[in-house]
Amino acid sequence: MKKKIAIASFVIIVASAWSVIHYRSQSAMPLLNTIWVQATKVNESTLPLTAHAIGTLVARSVEITPEMAGHVKKILFQDGSFVRQETPLIQLDDAIYKAKNESANAQLAYSANDYKRKSLLGKQGAITQQAIDQADADLKEKRADAKESEVMLSKMKLTAPFDGIVGKGKVNPGDYVTTGQSVVTLTDVKHLRVEYNVPEKYLPSLKLKQEVKITTATYPGKIFFGNVSFISPTINTENRSVSLYADVPNDSNVLAAGMFVNVMQSLGTDEKVLMIPARSLVPILDGEQVYKVVDGKAYAVTVLIGKRVGEDVQILQGLSPGDSVITDGQLKVKNGIPVKIKS
Repeated sequence: MKKKIAIASFVIIVASAWSVIHYRSQSAMPLLNTIWVQATKVNESTLPLTAHAIGTLVARSVEITPEMAGHVKKILFQDGSFVRQETPLIQLDDAIYKAKNESANAQLAYSANDYKRKSLLGKQGAITQQAIDQADADLKEKRADAKESEVMLSKMKLTAPFDGIVGKGKVNPGDYVTTGQSVVTLTDVKHLRVEYNVPEKYLPSLKLKQEVKITTATYPGKIFFGNVSFISPTINTENRSVSLYADVPNDSNVLAAGMFVNVMQSLGTDEKVLMIPARSLVPILDGEQVYKVVDGKAYAVTVLIGKRVGEDVQILQGLSPGDSVITDGQLKVKNGIPVKIKS
């Protein structure tokens, strides 16, 4: 009898233990199938709007030409040297114009004395008013002649119209130059400008004085700055673009005219842009997708991305503000699987 009771008790204990183990295993299965992930909310933010273009640096340059014909007397510059505004560059033979100027000044001095003398005599009633008026007219004429001869004399010396670097001289002392003949090129290297084009879609956002950032392979990692000073009033019909240029200071002389550069023009900000961490994206055959968490489960959502800014990416289509997307652990996730978000 005791043996039967012992056997029955053992059977009851075993059955109870099996029931407990089975229950615990069944209740633990959902936890074992749940994936722990990290997630973030989709937020609205502002995104800088920037136009990118390839441009060319251009310098203001002018050909120095004489307004009067004559022989070159002196070359007053060194090829490739920097000169200040009004620095003499070429001296033409001015002997004839000096003589004419001296003659005009002598006649001016005589007319001035004659008018002064006749004015004094007129106050004494010794001469008529007509004689005084004639002396006054003669004085004005001689003054104009003297001024003209002075201007003609000054044109025999060619000067720099602005600060810059002179190129290689094109004439030698003794050469005869004609009106309009180029004798040397002057280039302003301190004030460059970058010329470029942007698509016409940016036209409403283009404004004068907007900042541009310039980079070039010649100086890796270095950024130069400028400001928009010209916006074309017309659209280029060949490529549907707008032509612009921006002034670029070059006080350090590191940039050179003719360089190809990358241009980034700031156009303001786009409002209400959806941004998520770029690491949330999962590449697929026809684009990108993310896993969105809804009611504790992960669901794959195909998204259309826009611009990348640092470690974030713009979402153009597929998500809404407030959506929760998985940022870490998505490689272990399958569509519809339960997930737990790490705090």
